[in-house]
Amino acid sequence: MKVAVYNTVRGGTERFRPYADKYDNIELVAIDCPPTLETLDKLKEFGCEAMIYTSDHQEGEEFFKKIAENGVRYVCCCCTGYDHFNISAMKKYGLKGANVPYYSPNAISEHTVMLVLAALRHFRTQILNVEHGNYQLAGLMGREIRNMSIGIVGAGRIGYVTMQCLSGFRPGKMYAYDPFPNERVKEYAQFTTLDDLYAKCDVIIYHAIYNEKNHHMVNAEAIRKMKDGVILINVSRGGLFDTDAVLAGIESGKLGGVCLDVIEGEGILKKQKQYDICPISSLSKLLAHPNVIFTPHAAFFTDEADSNMNETTIENLESYITTGSCDKEVVKG
Repeated sequence: MKVAVYNTVRGGTERFRPYADKYDNIELVAIDCPPTLETLDKLKEFGCEAMIYTSDHQEGEEFFKKIAENGVRYVCCCCTGYDHFNISAMKKYGLKGANVPYYSPNAISEHTVMLVLAALRHFRTQILNVEHGNYQLAGLMGREIRNMSIGIVGAGRIGYVTMQCLSGFRPGKMYAYDPFPNERVKEYAQFTTLDDLYAKCDVIIYHAIYNEKNHHMVNAEAIRKMKDGVILINVSRGGLFDTDAVLAGIESGKLGGVCLDVIEGEGILKKQKQYDICPISSLSKLLAHPNVIFTPHAAFFTDEADSNMNETTIENLESYITTGSCDKEVVKG
C-alpha cells in the first residue's frame, strides 16, 4: 500500500523509513507540498490509499471528503494529539484514523523537571545577565525543591513519571489531582481536590489531557484560588490556560513564574523558520517578564520518543493493511 507523506510532516518520509522498510506491503510516497484542497489530487495521482497527516488546525468537511474521493482509506497521525482530525467528516466519508496514544513519558517528564528547576533558580535571568556581562547575584536567590509543595494536575503515565523524577529531589509534599486516580500514584503523592491543590502548592504542573470541559481551566478565578507566588508549568496543551489571565497574574505579581512548552494558537509559530516580531502578542508580552520561560513545544522531542512515534505510526498502517483495523484507532470509518 502506498502511504502519502506531505512536506508538513516533520522529517518527511525519512523519519519513518527504517520502520517501513521492515514491511514489504508499505511504500512511502513523499509529496513535496502542503496538503490543501488544491494538492489532494496528488493522492490519486500517486495511487495512495493511506496518508500520514499532521496539521496545526482542523480542516472543514470538504477537505476530508476530497481525501476519500482520491482513494485514501486510512489517515494516521504520528503524535498523541489528534485535534486536527475532523472526526465527524472522517466518519461521514468512511475514513479510519489512528494516533500514537503513548510514547516515552520520560521525554516530557524530564523536560518538566528542567522547567521546575529553571523557574526556582531564575535560570532565564542568569543566562540573560551573563550574556550581557552581568555576573552579580542580586535578585537571583533561588529556592530548593525540598521546601516546596508540588501539585500535579493529570496523574496519568506522564504525571506518574514526573512524580518519580521529582521524588529524587525530596519535595516537601506532592499532591495530585485526576478524575481517575490510580493506586500507584499514592507512592509519591496525595490525591486531593483541585481547589485544595491550588491552595497548598508552590509549584503546579499540568499534565492533563485537553478537551472542551477543561478549556481555560487556568483562568482568572482559578489563579485567584492559588497561593501567592505560585509557579505554573504547562507541558500539556495550550488551551488549558487562558493566556490573558496568566499574563494578568504575572503582571500583578500573583504568579511567581510561568513555564510554558505550549500556548494557545501556537500553530502560527511554525509557519516560518524565524520571526523578528513574535506573531502571538500575548506570548510577546509574557516574555517581557524574566520569570516567564517558553520552549517551542519541544518537551516530547527526544530520540527515544521520536523513535517510538515513528515506529507506532508504521505499525498502525501495517495493521490497517493486514486487518483493516487498528488497536489505536480513534476514528472508525
